[in-house]
Amino acid sequence: MDTQLTGKKIILGVSAGIAAYKACTLCRLLVKAGADVYVVMTKDALNFVGKATFEALSGHKVSVEIFEDQKDISHISLSTGADLMMIAPATANTIAKITAGMADNMLTAVTLAVTCPVVVAPAMNSNMYQNIATQENIATLKRRGIYVITPADGPLACGISGPGRMKEPEELFSDIVSILSNRIGYTREQSDLLPPPVKPLELTRTRLLPKAYGAGLKVLITAGPTEEPIDPVRFISNCSSGKMGYALAEAALAYGAEVILVSGPVTLTCSKDITLIKVKSASQMLQAVEDYVKEVDIVIGCAAVADYRVENYSPVKIKKEEGNDTITLKLVKNPDILATVGLLENNRPFTVGFAAETNNTEENAKSKLVRKNLDLIVLNDVSKKDIGFNSDDNEVTIFDKDGKIAHLEKQPKHVIAQSVMELIFKYQKNTK
Repeated sequence: MDTQLTGKKIILGVSAGIAAYKACTLCRLLVKAGADVYVVMTKDALNFVGKATFEALSGHKVSVEIFEDQKDISHISLSTGADLMMIAPATANTIAKITAGMADNMLTAVTLAVTCPVVVAPAMNSNMYQNIATQENIATLKRRGIYVITPADGPLACGISGPGRMKEPEELFSDIVSILSNRIGYTREQSDLLPPPVKPLELTRTRLLPKAYGAGLKVLITAGPTEEPIDPVRFISNCSSGKMGYALAEAALAYGAEVILVSGPVTLTCSKDITLIKVKSASQMLQAVEDYVKEVDIVIGCAAVADYRVENYSPVKIKKEEGNDTITLKLVKNPDILATVGLLENNRPFTVGFAAETNNTEENAKSKLVRKNLDLIVLNDVSKKDIGFNSDDNEVTIFDKDGKIAHLEKQPKHVIAQSVMELIFKYQKNTK
């Protein structure tokens, strides 16, 4: 027997859709992988698959009625200790009830009571799925931290073809394994999003809360641009605002970590609980990183470091010369700060890079990850004018050495930062 989910308690919710038959296969796959599966059904779901089928597959009594067991509060006892809840299929009606926080049947009551990750696999007619009410409900669930697996396009039970077909059981199983193994996000090209943390940052600034993923860890983050002087009044720089790096620092602090922020020249401010080190040039940034690298657990290179500097700095302002319409500046390579950390042989911290790319984005990001010996790399396409440099929003894709592990669609940078930091903390702990 496959044992990759051994010891995991999984609640499988089944609502009244024709795709309920697929839930039987999903239940079998989960049990085969070693999971302890408890099935919860709505009354109408029994019109598609009977209780006896799921009881035979799971080895447990199927729950339908809230007051079936008078000895205890059944929906509370069932939700206790669960590692994950998957609702497949999730009808438009069930999604609407969960969004409204209703608990009028056993399935919605358990969903409201669980404290584990919840995954929803919609299945319905295309018109129902595309209706603005359903789409707004799905968006609300995602904002609350619930995983919503986008349905496939294909033939539906009503005779038409379009979006609304529940993903196949094998794909849902893969998603469950991915989430429970802390490979958060999805590995397929049509992947869904890693939800932001459920609790606001203000509520996570304590090591007593379950969202304190960074408790006991020390993180160094570089942010902003560097300035490479030409003469006393001119320099070479770039468009980085530092917003992403500062957002990462605040998120790391909120998750309980001790944070050192090495910042190039920006107009931003940060929490007084963050150790802020201000620098200008790439050489100064490297020196600051080297001063602290041996005492931190994680280094995140988010700064847009200038690749080159002027070889011969002029101590006086360079003047225009009559009859000379051009000027030649010889540039030399700056030190590679991230590679310096990633290639350390002793006391190397968990190292994360950012790749701001304009073309061949994935290829360039993966090459950078390997070349600089990084653990993770976060890619963003800065050719898009509505994200990246100077924008309040971002959209990123995250890779490890095995490939893509998560994609985060366009969101405010502080939301992206929360998700990215959660992933980094979980990955770092899994490598120890």
